[in-house]
Amino acid sequence: MTTKTDIPTASFEASTTRHGATVALPPRVFSDPQFYQFELDAVWGHEWFCIGRTTDIPKPGDYYTISVDKDPLLVVRQQDMSVRVLANVCQHRGQVLAEGSGSVRRIRCPMHSWVYDLSGQLLAAPGFDEAAQFDKKAVCLPELRSEVWEGFLFATYDAGIAPLASRLERLRGQLANYEMAALRAHSRLSMELNDWNWKQYADECYHCPSLHSDSWGKMYTLSSGFLDEDTIYNDETNGIIAYDLISSCKDASPTRTGIAAHPILPKLTEAQRSRLGYITIAPNLLIVAMPDKVKYFLWLPAGPTRSWYGVSWLYPETTHADPQFEARWRLEVEELYPVMKEDYAGWRRYQAGLESRFAPRGRLSNQEKVIGRFQDWLIARYRKSLPQDQ
Repeated sequence: MTTKTDIPTASFEASTTRHGATVALPPRVFSDPQFYQFELDAVWGHEWFCIGRTTDIPKPGDYYTISVDKDPLLVVRQQDMSVRVLANVCQHRGQVLAEGSGSVRRIRCPMHSWVYDLSGQLLAAPGFDEAAQFDKKAVCLPELRSEVWEGFLFATYDAGIAPLASRLERLRGQLANYEMAALRAHSRLSMELNDWNWKQYADECYHCPSLHSDSWGKMYTLSSGFLDEDTIYNDETNGIIAYDLISSCKDASPTRTGIAAHPILPKLTEAQRSRLGYITIAPNLLIVAMPDKVKYFLWLPAGPTRSWYGVSWLYPETTHADPQFEARWRLEVEELYPVMKEDYAGWRRYQAGLESRFAPRGRLSNQEKVIGRFQDWLIARYRKSLPQDQ
């Protein structure tokens, strides 16, 4: 049953682009516990959401753990090389089975040594061999539906939702030259727990010339006309919301030199080498298509004012094999660290301000079209769950 909210659905109209003078979402949606529970069902309960990269677990038995709200999940590579997303909760008394990442032959509960195979099927339960009315074959870790798209792993709680592939087919074609499925990160994605609502990560570059003027702005020219919010990637019906940053020269990149640090991806067109594409797949994946790599940002809800967040860079195997790769990668991380610090400070201040009695519903600028489009996507899901005002 859908959790209700006391925020009238009509109050969201001003935050849609149909309104003509779009304003921000009501401040309460960033902290209200009741609304958070409503949103968990309306958005996270009925959509595909990204939970990482399958390239992070290349061998059978490799696994990593991740959480969505209060649900710990276990992502495991199977013997047949498929990937399963299992509930990371022992079906005996609820013990969390694994933490972090690693590689295993079997999944074992650390409390009472219940043992499951990689698919989640119970194999052994000490002390239950002679127990009446206990059938090990009937015990299995719950599994979420999942799909792999270009190496990204998506999951859903909704057994009836349409497959993901058709929704992203147009984008797959547009990004084909980046060959994302074959790209690999330097190291496994690490998620950090932060004290702000997941919607704070909604991406725009209206803030770039101001917040990042002394960091990112000095590495990547932010002159007049640098922002294109009507890029070809936009596909709001399918939850794809994007903007391009127009480069001042070919292969420009936010690095110390202003030029891409690694070898250029071989199949890119001249146009692709002259722009950075910032592409959000709602609700929680931001892909940044760059001349020498693909960067991605991932976020997940952890509570009304808490969220998980991670970022990683993806490169082809030829770049990984370059003797200078490790040094170049570490330099990139070091150079972009100040940018991340600025973003973190901005999100923290947003959360603090939106919990104030003085929090506004300010007008969005004409350089925040992406925020308006993201709000459209969200509000459509709110309305679907609550078709009438309460």
